[in-house]
Amino acid sequence: MASEKIVESDGIEGNLPRQLQLLSAENNLLRAENQDLIFQVEKLRSRRHDLEKKLSLHSKSGLPSHYQMDIDLGELIASYADKGDARTFTLLILQLHNNFNMIRKSLKASVSEWVLYQLGVRMSSLLGPSDRVYHTRDNEFVLFLHRGPGAELKTFLNEMFSKLNEPHIFSGFNLTVPVSAGAAFYPDHGQDKSILLHHADIALGAALEEKKPFQVFKDSLLEQVVEKIELQNSIIKAIEAPALAQIGQQFHMYFQPKLHIKAIEGDVIHVEYIEAEALIRWEHPQRGTISPDKFIPLAEETGLIMPLGKWTIYQSLNYLQSWQKTLGPLGISVNLSARQFHSEDILDVFSNIMETHPINPGSLTVELTETSLFEDPMQASDVMKRFKNLGILISVDDFGTGYSSLSHLHKFPLDEIKIDKLFIESFLSNRHDRIIVRSLVTLAKEMGMKLVAEGVEHPAVLRKLYDMGCTGFQGYLLSRPLAPQDFAQFYKKIADNGFKLTVEGL
Repeated sequence: MASEKIVESDGIEGNLPRQLQLLSAENNLLRAENQDLIFQVEKLRSRRHDLEKKLSLHSKSGLPSHYQMDIDLGELIASYADKGDARTFTLLILQLHNNFNMIRKSLKASVSEWVLYQLGVRMSSLLGPSDRVYHTRDNEFVLFLHRGPGAELKTFLNEMFSKLNEPHIFSGFNLTVPVSAGAAFYPDHGQDKSILLHHADIALGAALEEKKPFQVFKDSLLEQVVEKIELQNSIIKAIEAPALAQIGQQFHMYFQPKLHIKAIEGDVIHVEYIEAEALIRWEHPQRGTISPDKFIPLAEETGLIMPLGKWTIYQSLNYLQSWQKTLGPLGISVNLSARQFHSEDILDVFSNIMETHPINPGSLTVELTETSLFEDPMQASDVMKRFKNLGILISVDDFGTGYSSLSHLHKFPLDEIKIDKLFIESFLSNRHDRIIVRSLVTLAKEMGMKLVAEGVEHPAVLRKLYDMGCTGFQGYLLSRPLAPQDFAQFYKKIADNGFKLTVEGL
């Protein structure tokens, strides 16, 4: 028995080095796996840090981003709430106007990126030690200002807008990017970050809509937003598919005369040609007449401008065909929004309607905004040429308020320029406006285009414009927008008088 134990003991002792080797190998493997795990964890931490850093900074301006703003705003509100701080701060949302998009699309990327960087530098130079600026979207900045309503904030805003409106100087050209801002005050306009941001955004929307540089949130603005939503729902119901056949029960066509004149003798205007600008009016069942300034933007936002626009084109061609048979030679112009103009089927819409409504060549004009032309100049030029192939004339509406310049007009096959009424209203008293109009008259003549002055309300303005060389006129001095039957009577009265119209005070 003793010898068996010795042998057994010798067997265990003989295997011990092997066991130790295995344990050592296992320890080494675990150590390696642990080190690899530590390495992977560190790698993940590093990647997370890099990602957070990337998310925290806007790549074009180097300013803190929307991601960082959201974190900081939550912490700022929490710190005020925890301390029971009675002080206030201002949340300011600042947005670049649409001409920045034109710059971004039409010039090199380095130009728009430099503009954004410079705007960030200009704002940062004005901030106090506790203030913050964030670049939240390409065309949007958010500022936290540790001051509330009062003289100090007003002074800051005046300085900021003055600095931001300074031109950006490049080799060979300068750029100016207008801005608008909306403000909300903590805690008066919200003690929660989402509410505060929402209210500042509502104020910004009001500033942009009213073409003002700055707007502070107030309850009435929120009421306007609610009203806007209600109108959106109403216009959807008015134009939705089942109601298309009865669209004329709420929407009606009006026509504002546009006169091209060949001579003025005393108080008598000798009319060469009469056109009608087609305008749409909405008679809401409960709200009554809704201004086009309100419902056209809503139709644009909801996409319902497309079916509404098709109905308008159809109605306009219907009246034009009928009037050319019963009244005589005349033309109609139809307004197209940027969304309509750039839609894929707009040419088919006109082509199909014109097949069923034959009209005299050159009697249909489409009026486009400057925005439509410069969103995508190459595409716009191509579409315009195809309009011309259909025999449709092209007019640029409200010229001078958008993003184009006189030097760009030759790129487009235009037949007509309409001078915005803002220039006409102050034409007699404002020397700069007269210079602009005189330049347009010269340009239109040299390029063989018609020129129409919008918003003519005074005889002296019409006479002065005519003496300068403008021969197209539209405005309340001649006629307000008219219902179809009233426009027909207006045309017939002038035609029966030998195409003469008397305007006292010319």
